Amino acid sequence: DVRVYNNFADPASNNNTTMDPMLPGYDGAELAIWKAGVEWGSLAHGDGSGDPIQHLGDGGANFDITWQGNASGVGNTDNNIVSATTGCSSGVVAFTELPTSNGWRIRFCDGQWNFADGPGGIGSGAFDIQGIQTHEYGHALGLGHSSDSAATMAPSSSPGQTKLRSINADDQAGVQSIYGVISSTKPAICETSVSGGSITIRGSNFDPVDNDVWFTNASTTSTGTDPRVRVFGVPSTGNGTLITVAIPAGAGPGDVLVKTSAGGAASLSNAFPTDLVGTITANGTCPLTVSSITPSEIEALIPGTAETVTISGTGFLEVTAIKLNIFTTVSSSRWTIQDDSTITMDMPQTGFLGANSFTLETPTDSVSIGFTIVEPATPKFELGNGDPLNTVANGTNMNLIVGGTVGTVHNVYYSVSNIPSNHALVDLDIGNMFTQLILARAIVIGSGGYTQMSFPITYSGSPMVFYSQTIDVTTPPNPKFAVSNLQSITMVQ
Repeated sequence: DVRVYNNFADPASNNNTTMDPMLPGYDGAELAIWKAGVEWGSLAHGDGSGDPIQHLGDGGANFDITWQGNASGVGNTDNNIVSATTGCSSGVVAFTELPTSNGWRIRFCDGQWNFADGPGGIGSGAFDIQGIQTHEYGHALGLGHSSDSAATMAPSSSPGQTKLRSINADDQAGVQSIYGVISSTKPAICETSVSGGSITIRGSNFDPVDNDVWFTNASTTSTGTDPRVRVFGVPSTGNGTLITVAIPAGAGPGDVLVKTSAGGAASLSNAFPTDLVGTITANGTCPLTVSSITPSEIEALIPGTAETVTISGTGFLEVTAIKLNIFTTVSSSRWTIQDDSTITMDMPQTGFLGANSFTLETPTDSVSIGFTIVEPATPKFELGNGDPLNTVANGTNMNLIVGGTVGTVHNVYYSVSNIPSNHALVDLDIGNMFTQLILARAIVIGSGGYTQMSFPITYSGSPMVFYSQTIDVTTPPNPKFAVSNLQSITMVQ
């Protein structure tokens, strides 16, 4: 954790009274010190903004701070508190105290030097609190001085300099050597949103059943206490992408982190801001990924509007469009976002067999997943929208799709009777033993594994139900001719 005992005496140390949406609740020296800590974080802090000079969050290691606001005093050398002091050796700007046990204490030599909180450039008569803190916090992380003069961990600085705020490649290599390069399994937060006293955290790699959620403490905390406000044993949903938890008493604006039960440095997420009021998003969207499509082998015709295809991944709440084979937009009426990790779809017609793809699009990202279209194993048939008793009105068009083996001929029959017709070579669900069975047309299956037709309907009279099936008359009986599924429509005037 990182806390501040804000006893800086220089007026310039606390003259920034403008808060930033990505660093809610703090200004002055406190804000500068918070920014210095998150610069070492594994990922961008929020969307990485909040400082006019640099991007925030560049460590790329299995390390993140938990910002805990204000402490009641300077504390001991293991209380993780930043403060000012007048007792410094000549020439020392700031120093880090590291006891033999865990923890640290950072002191700024306020009696000897002037300090300024920024947030932009500072005058030549003061040292930059944020830059000096970024350097000193590197020592707290275990880093020594660097021979790279451009590094934050270079051994010296000058009044007016702000370059120490932004860690460079040498600094990154140092923190990564201590904590390891950021793990692909490390939890990652990409959005926080608050509603009705609860906070929803979006991201990835959350534990299914056992997560601890850490909040910034709203109060000034005693020096020797653990300031974190935590909720234990919180489950996630959406394949480890969503956590919703009631905001605990004592939590304040600042950061949230998620710690899984895996243990180790890679089990703690990045620090992500929340004002405990609204929504904060990283780069406008959570990462969009697609992990699977089920089934991955799909028949050329699946009758009806039941959602028969499931796409799994992350970031789906932001999906605005799905395209078939890059160029064809799938009607939004065909797909449903179930949650951040699941989309179900009524499979559209693709046009050809073999390799195909869906592309999911958000306002800022897109990702594709491939699947294979195969000939239907048995004859398939769809009238209208394919659902039972869907209505077709006089003067409209009847849509008809027949699926099967490419090149085979399928006879389309209809009847007003759903009493079966049975024979040694064929079994139909309609036709009343062939006495009320009418052959409508013969259709040849096209190269895509189906043939689609549309023709105008002329009908007058009372509403009437018509039943229909197809027979593959090309493929030899085995032992009977292959028959499609039953379809029905209601004709109305």
